[in-house]
Amino acid sequence: MIRIAIIGLGLIGASLGMALRNADPKESPLGPLEVIGFDREPRVIREARGRLAIDREARTLAEAVREAQMVVVATPVRAMQEVFRELATSVPAGAVVTDVASTKAQVYRWAVELLPRTVSFVGGHPMAGREKSGPAAADPDLFREAIYCLTTTGDTAPQAVEAVEALVRAVGAKPYYIDPEEHDAYVAGISHLPLLLSVGLVTATGTSPAWKEMAPLAATGFRDVSRLASGDPQMQRDILLTNPHGLSRWIDELIRFLVTVREQINAGDVAAIEQMLQQAKATRDAWLESKPHLRPGEADFHAMPTVERPSLLGFRLPKREK
Repeated sequence: MIRIAIIGLGLIGASLGMALRNADPKESPLGPLEVIGFDREPRVIREARGRLAIDREARTLAEAVREAQMVVVATPVRAMQEVFRELATSVPAGAVVTDVASTKAQVYRWAVELLPRTVSFVGGHPMAGREKSGPAAADPDLFREAIYCLTTTGDTAPQAVEAVEALVRAVGAKPYYIDPEEHDAYVAGISHLPLLLSVGLVTATGTSPAWKEMAPLAATGFRDVSRLASGDPQMQRDILLTNPHGLSRWIDELIRFLVTVREQINAGDVAAIEQMLQQAKATRDAWLESKPHLRPGEADFHAMPTVERPSLLGFRLPKREK
């Protein structure tokens, strides 16, 4: 039986635990498993246990990882630095450590700096979530059919990569291998910029002296665009602060766009405004028709490749002496 420790039992950590526990041991590439959970807040642990996200509670991080073959760090991004520092003295030799952070380059640098050479690290980021937070919002189907980014380097142990890929497939997601820096540059545009747009809309309108009169008029358009502003502020703060370079580029692009559109509107440039709207519509329509979350050529496969179970066992903990 494989023991998986999940550190941090918020929306993603609890959803991951639920998905792993719901996986059929006969069908899952991981086979039978046990999920141990730990969170800094005892209330969160109890709630996650009540949602059947974990098999066993741990009172400390060291207790959670003591016999774990795989450790999933699902805390806010900036908290991972301290978690890695604690894992350095408690994680068993031969274990695989992964994470679910929305930024990858900084997390990878912390892993290289702080984790012992006796363990393997594979970065992870499931492209799934919702504006609600905490184990109460957890969903075992959150990752189903979602892209799950995996970041590795040339010296990452192949067995560790296979193990984390098996975890990804066990929860119904699709592994997508990508460089950490490349990942951060891309998600800054398609994930982090939308967050800022949502927060910007709520801030601009919500701080207006006319907000009380405006609020009753806000309907589905405002609701949909402002959705991300209801997310976990701590989690969102860490995402923004750990991806400054990637995000700055897209902020600059958006500023240029807004300035240009403002000039076109003030000038009454009908042709330019219509062309802008038509191009945006065509781009989004094409994206929707391309089946989002499918990689190029992926739809040609009738079945996703599987991971042989024997390959998951070679890197495991050495047998304990009796």
